[in-house]
Amino acid sequence: METRQDILACATDIYNYYGTKPDGEIQSREIKKSPTPRVEKSRQLYFETKSSASVEFPYWYTRRWEELEGEIPIIRRAEALKSGFSHLTPAIFPGELLAMRKAVYLRGSYPLPWLSEAFFLAKEDELYQEAQKSGKNSADEVTTMGQGGGNVTKSAGNVISIAGKFGLRKEEMPILLKTAKKWFNKSVDDIGHKYEQLVPGYQTKEEIMRAVICMFDSGYTLPQGREVMNYYYPLQFGIEGIKKICR
Repeated sequence: METRQDILACATDIYNYYGTKPDGEIQSREIKKSPTPRVEKSRQLYFETKSSASVEFPYWYTRRWEELEGEIPIIRRAEALKSGFSHLTPAIFPGELLAMRKAVYLRGSYPLPWLSEAFFLAKEDELYQEAQKSGKNSADEVTTMGQGGGNVTKSAGNVISIAGKFGLRKEEMPILLKTAKKWFNKSVDDIGHKYEQLVPGYQTKEEIMRAVICMFDSGYTLPQGREVMNYYYPLQFGIEGIKKICR
């Protein structure tokens, strides 16, 4: 009768093609370590911080992009990126050794209207309404906290909720909309959609998307680490195959 040691020996013989065969018991691949006090403090502070959006980078990116009308696209983009990064407001938080980030806020980011501006334009009236009523709520009432950080789910005080996730300062909202309008029919999303309509079978694809049979485009291109197996069913079985499963 085989013992546990015999089974382990057999397994290590199979999987150790290269290098020296390890001695003793098989160990976990992951070496778990505890963060230093300084790192743990910074980590917890990051978790507790609310997600904030800034218009600083897209404003300077768009401004420089427009100044270079007619320039070679790669140079134009490089100069726009340079302008955006060089105008970031520096912020060094207590205990930091590596300073600077995407925005002045600890857990900050910025919109990229040159990729897609449709959301901001579609929500223009709604954002203005949110700006008017945001002072009626307190930040504690409308902020959902979790281990991944605080999503600003509703507008409160001087902060407007963007897509139920990011908080945008009220005074930055007009420039966000102004910047987004400059990319109308020029963004990657808009140009891609124009050429997409030239592809044979586009109308069928559009009907499938409207029926929500499968995930929208960004569900594949911007998964952000998430994966839902149900999205694979339309690709694996096809529409007729899904019909058979439903029957």
